[in-house]
Amino acid sequence: MVQRFSDHIVSLLGTPNKHRFLLGVSGGVDSVVLAHLLHTLQIDFGIAHVNYALRGADSDADEQLVRDLAASLDVACHVTQAPIAPAASGIQEKARDLRYQWFEEVLESNAYDTLLTAHHADDQLETLFMRLTRGSGLEGLGGIHGKRGTLVRPLLPFRKDEILAYAKAQKLNWREDVSNSSTQYLRNAIRHKLLPSFMELSPDAATNTLTSMQHLRDAFEGILSQLQHIKTDWKQHGEALRIPFSSIDGLHPKSFWLHHLFAPYGFDVKEVEKLLNTHAGKKCTGEKYMLTRERNHLILMPTAATAATEQDYFLVPEEGIETPIKLKISADVIVSQPTAKCAFLDKEKLDFPLILRRWRSGDVFYPSGMTGKKKVAKFFKDEKMSSLDKKQQWLLCSGDNIVWLVGKRINRKFEAVANTTTLQIQLV
Repeated sequence: MVQRFSDHIVSLLGTPNKHRFLLGVSGGVDSVVLAHLLHTLQIDFGIAHVNYALRGADSDADEQLVRDLAASLDVACHVTQAPIAPAASGIQEKARDLRYQWFEEVLESNAYDTLLTAHHADDQLETLFMRLTRGSGLEGLGGIHGKRGTLVRPLLPFRKDEILAYAKAQKLNWREDVSNSSTQYLRNAIRHKLLPSFMELSPDAATNTLTSMQHLRDAFEGILSQLQHIKTDWKQHGEALRIPFSSIDGLHPKSFWLHHLFAPYGFDVKEVEKLLNTHAGKKCTGEKYMLTRERNHLILMPTAATAATEQDYFLVPEEGIETPIKLKISADVIVSQPTAKCAFLDKEKLDFPLILRRWRSGDVFYPSGMTGKKKVAKFFKDEKMSSLDKKQQWLLCSGDNIVWLVGKRINRKFEAVANTTTLQIQLV
């Protein structure tokens, strides 16, 4: 298992020793095994644990086990107490939100660059069935991503029984959360009731299902790529997006592609089809956007109430993008010094395709040349940018993380440093 794990984490991150990892550890077998694997491979990491005080002495015992584990491995241990009332609704969601919010704070304040969690293959299967019950689309049914932004899940290829076997062979200590045996939560009900019966259908049921989920993730990536290709003829004119009929007339099946093209803007496919089959001048107004039919094209614009904050999204592949702005991406450094229109970024920290979007309220980044983080809105204010300038400002993102306020300032967490693969991104 050690060699397989080593090969997999290299495939995800390149050279692991170039990173400082923060590992979320609950005290359960999965995260304990992940800590042991990292230690065995002499990978630099620290441990983080959240005590929600939901189970009294048991919660405190979990915390103590984590502290003892960190001490035995001689790694840093970060612990916080974030009590949640046992009677609170949505306990799992609240705990997850608290956990990840605090993990981000620890990452920033302790110079870690990557967060690791111990999700594994059985978690993938549970996630699939959970999302099936909720009517998820193709992206949701693809399950959990192994890497997204600064979050990495290196145990996804491993089944629970493999993890348990490793823990027993290494004589590791861990604790079982008694709440995991309760079927009042949907995930637990799937784990204890549905999955055992499902596995009995075929000895290859789990393996084949996980393979199918990978196919779904690949298919969704293919759809995203094709959507970007379709949108190459869509032209931005100020706040308006001009959509020629020629870019959508030949799509098949048309309803499928219209859904993926216009659902992000809040339009139902039937509304779009109706607009396409009426005369010029007709409009369809959604909560955030207005779609207008012209003679040979559609015009998409933010509604007046949200024009200042609404975003358009464009995927940016590794070769760059031509529209709505031209970004040239190269691994061959051309300009010796960064400029307002030229950024040098660490390729290993970028998750392609990148996303080009407008700013939105609440956006935060870590400006180069400064300490701490800053709201993009505050950066705009300090730069004395007009309302129009704010609306026209593009943000280049990797996943949910802002990488570059294009033409303004990069996020120092993605800044190229010595001994990293440098990408030069130019605003042409």
